[in-house]
Amino acid sequence: MSAKRDNKARRPRVVVVGGGFAGIGAVQKLKKSEVDVVLVDKHDYHTFQPLLYQVATGLLEQPAVGHPIRDLVHKQVNARVHQDTVTAIDLDAREVRFSELEPLTYDYLVLGLGAEVNFFGVEGAPEHSFPLYTLADAVRLKNHVLKTWEAADRKPALIEDGALNVVVVGGGPTGIETAGALAELYHGMFSKDYPDVLLPEQARITLVEAGPELFPMFKPDIRTYTEKALAKRSVEVLTGEVVASIAPRRVTLKSGTVLEAHTLVWGAGLQGNRLVQSLGLELERGNRIGVDEELRVPSHPEVYAVGDVAAITDAKTGQVLPQLGSVALQAGEHAGETIARRVSGKATKPFKYKDKGTMATIGRGTAVVQMLGGRTMKGKTASVAWGTVHLALLPTNEDRAKAVVDWAGAGLTHQREARITVET
Repeated sequence: MSAKRDNKARRPRVVVVGGGFAGIGAVQKLKKSEVDVVLVDKHDYHTFQPLLYQVATGLLEQPAVGHPIRDLVHKQVNARVHQDTVTAIDLDAREVRFSELEPLTYDYLVLGLGAEVNFFGVEGAPEHSFPLYTLADAVRLKNHVLKTWEAADRKPALIEDGALNVVVVGGGPTGIETAGALAELYHGMFSKDYPDVLLPEQARITLVEAGPELFPMFKPDIRTYTEKALAKRSVEVLTGEVVASIAPRRVTLKSGTVLEAHTLVWGAGLQGNRLVQSLGLELERGNRIGVDEELRVPSHPEVYAVGDVAAITDAKTGQVLPQLGSVALQAGEHAGETIARRVSGKATKPFKYKDKGTMATIGRGTAVVQMLGGRTMKGKTASVAWGTVHLALLPTNEDRAKAVVDWAGAGLTHQREARITVET
């Protein structure tokens, strides 16, 4: 199947840009459809984003979170995968352009480009912070933390300057999960790896949240439980504080407080991929594309926007759905199913999100879950539910096996075999 449109081709071409949850979900649902599918992503792997913080803290190896995209479509004869970067999309001409590939025309387009980190204009944030949205981000943070501890071990004077301190920005799932995981890495493994480095007094982890409380999407009992769980792990929480600027070794808050820290993890928010700003579409909050009930772009019904790049309204609540892996996967699958139905002349259906609950893990045996009906779970029971849902989202049985082995090892022995630095 060539990149250029063959004039003799009779089957519709579906171009899917983005190999995340949404893109993969769409492609796989088109497996039996009489279409030609072309999936293009700038990477050659699919990233399981909900577990990036576990890569960053040495709990999981990279292969457990990054899976070859081509491996996911080996048995799909109507699909082809290309690694390239999308440079432009002409919606009127129905054409996608790339850095190196020849332009692709399409009958249907699935936009699963994902999001980008939103730094909200904070001075120094793009240059000096460590976001956690891509696999490269996770590896970069892990290497930085390991190198920082090695440097402090060689030169203890660095500790007095805050070398081992970490500031985590954002009181949502990303920030809280990362803060909890870092605290367990510090106190569970690094206290043994670096016995001459004093803990915990000289290695502070501070979580900064601009709002008045953590986990605003959860009920009060979960928020209280979360605060206690973080405190138990020696994580300091500052609510109602906004980051004003970030330097390599200092974080300044708008209140005037200066935090001495050589590491700042940014988990404060996302915005739609910047490419969508060039499409001439009316964008919603966070540069996200508004869609209709079938996830189509209203002005171009042959185009579907799914995943983090789309502003999808929940039919039940009337609220825009959060940028979560479960939302992206279900939206992508719906887009693929809808295209397949349109091609075969069948009636289509509106998208209905099946809420499996909002959840997060704070540490070993410590998680929180809030179900659609308001029921909540905390502690070990929530950890089992969290693990079950996340294992189901992993793309292959091999990935699930890797995760189970690593989780079991960490749960029983605190061991984190992935805490090594590999220079390239």
